[in-house]
Amino acid sequence: MDVIAWMEKESVHVISGVRPGRLIFKPNGPLVDEYEQSWDLAGDAGVLNLTVKNNKIFYDEYPDALARLYSSLTSHGGNYLVASAKPGFEFIGEGSPTHVGGASHGGLHKQDSLVPMIITGTDSSPKHLRIIDLKD
Repeated sequence: MDVIAWMEKESVHVISGVRPGRLIFKPNGPLVDEYEQSWDLAGDAGVLNLTVKNNKIFYDEYPDALARLYSSLTSHGGNYLVASAKPGFEFIGEGSPTHVGGASHGGLHKQDSLVPMIITGTDSSPKHLRIIDLKD
């Protein structure tokens, strides 16, 4: 496993199968990420390979990880555990296809998150290079 996350009260707790430590975060804090979202972080930002400098959060291996984890865990009622497979691996079950070399659909790592896209017939572009920003 690469990343494991769950909610406790209003905060997301994140641990890693790869890195030591624990990160706890929630929205609307003093730190702002590259997508202009604000966060309150406590613990080890290295769990998600985040860099925090001058009250700014920068993503590397896990693009927009804070918003993606928070939205996954608050999208509907109930208690959930989010688990992301390490790059090159995938979780499989009965009836699910196996992809040699891994293909973790919805994985947090940039290897599973970043996709190529060609857009033609417009001069406009989204504010940020995320699928969610294409909607507008």
